[in-house]
Amino acid sequence: MIRFILSLFIPFKWFIEKMGADYQQFIRILNLKLTLDDRRVSKFSRRKENGQGKMMVRQSIFQIFIGALFGMFIILIKSPFTFYYMAHTLVMVMMAMMIISEFTTILFDTSENAIIQPLPIKGNTVSLARNAHVFIYLSLMAFNLSVITLIIAFFRFGIFSGLIFIFTIFLNVLFTLFFANILYLCIMRLASGERLKNLLMYFQIAIAVFFMAAYQIGLKMIDRSVITDMVLPVNWYTYLFPPAFFSGLTEALTLFIFDPPHLKFIAEALIVPPVAIYITGKYLTPVFNRKLMELEQGDRVSKIKTESVRESLWYRLMAAIFVSKQDEKAAFKLMWKMTGRERQFKQTLLPSVGYVIIMIIAPNISHKFSLSDLASGDKYIFVLYIFMFISAGLSSSLLIGNNSSASWIFKALPSSSPAGFFKGCIKAAFARFFIPLYLIIAMVVCTFWGIRVLPDVLIALLCIYLFSLLLYYFQQPGFPFTLEKTAIQGGSNTTKIFGLIILTVIVAFLHKFLLHWFDFASIILIPLYIGAIYYVNRIMVYRKISWQEVDQVNNYS
Repeated sequence: MIRFILSLFIPFKWFIEKMGADYQQFIRILNLKLTLDDRRVSKFSRRKENGQGKMMVRQSIFQIFIGALFGMFIILIKSPFTFYYMAHTLVMVMMAMMIISEFTTILFDTSENAIIQPLPIKGNTVSLARNAHVFIYLSLMAFNLSVITLIIAFFRFGIFSGLIFIFTIFLNVLFTLFFANILYLCIMRLASGERLKNLLMYFQIAIAVFFMAAYQIGLKMIDRSVITDMVLPVNWYTYLFPPAFFSGLTEALTLFIFDPPHLKFIAEALIVPPVAIYITGKYLTPVFNRKLMELEQGDRVSKIKTESVRESLWYRLMAAIFVSKQDEKAAFKLMWKMTGRERQFKQTLLPSVGYVIIMIIAPNISHKFSLSDLASGDKYIFVLYIFMFISAGLSSSLLIGNNSSASWIFKALPSSSPAGFFKGCIKAAFARFFIPLYLIIAMVVCTFWGIRVLPDVLIALLCIYLFSLLLYYFQQPGFPFTLEKTAIQGGSNTTKIFGLIILTVIVAFLHKFLLHWFDFASIILIPLYIGAIYYVNRIMVYRKISWQEVDQVNNYS
């Protein structure tokens, strides 16, 4: 498989060398990156099975499923330009989110410099191989998202039109990669060192939430009754949108229309992506490398921040509520500080918070929206229980970090059972990041629906806390912030999300059913959830998490 992928770059040898890279070195570095990907373990570093292939297959199936849902939306569109415009927009948005969430660590990885810099390798070669590595995975993702759309295009507009669509997909990938490089270079000019890393983290979170909001709200605002006959008008600014380049090219070759507007689209589609990628490799890559070296040097000389010894009032309040045993208190204090410092933790968790808020707002955006109608119903149940999805992100986010070499420190805990440590970990993360957000939502809910819903707010909180504990305790007991992000992705994560959706629907409908049975019937859920939480924290966790189980999934070397 790797040989086949590398052979696809043979026709572009002259182009690679034109950008100042050595072709043979480029192929060898890219081969190394793909080989390391192929040998990556599936979940935890102590497991010797090769799960990368299965992970890629599962991710591909999930991406095809997302493409199928979108294909059902655009299948009725008659206009080729509108059809392909919507398809390319989906691909570009999903790729942009993938670059922001998944491949930033690849673009900004400087760990290989210690090995490669002493070797006689051209500067552009490493960065070009890095971009080619990202390009391969983005191309696979773009193709997966477009499989169903491609089948629809074959039947609606002909085989030739579908083949042109495949060609424009790769042009779309090239342009998106170029745009990402431009965006990150602009950010790197604004800041450096520690400030740059913080700025990048919040930028990634903001962009990911923005794309999700634009997609969800945009679909909500479209009138489904006119989708069939929907035709996007071509104005002067349409020529500035990349999806219009590629959809205009496809429509021109599909219907053999070569008027001035379509000739402009053809010229943009065929010229802009190759020129953009040439500028990236020839001129932007050296600047990018210099900025990376400055970033690496900034890390080495960054100042150590001193913190106040006195704990905040919020910390003391949460510690008094959530922990009582000494081993839990120590872990709670440690994780309270670590969760505030770990960028990858916040980068993984905070977008899910944004997604949840969007899922609350988007369904209520319509011309018939009324605050009085909203307050008279029981939609607050949906608002409260939708925060259950943060539980899934919270449990997995606690595993992601760059502290794999420091896991032996956790192993040295002076305790006969590691359960107390893991209890303190999840409680600290829940108290620091979830409780403040939930209190804000609770105040909003009580403002709209009245103080009478306060017991329901408490019930939903207890339910979410219970599920947060269960999700964290039932996943493999990896020490906090010791695993790469890729190590916890794949089909198991997707299965957990779907399972959580089902459980959320069940508990929300149970709560709603009790509300409609008789007034305040839902209060019987309070002792039920409190008893379950007590059992999970005092009995189940000590049976589930032992040093033997911890040793099987953690690497101390």
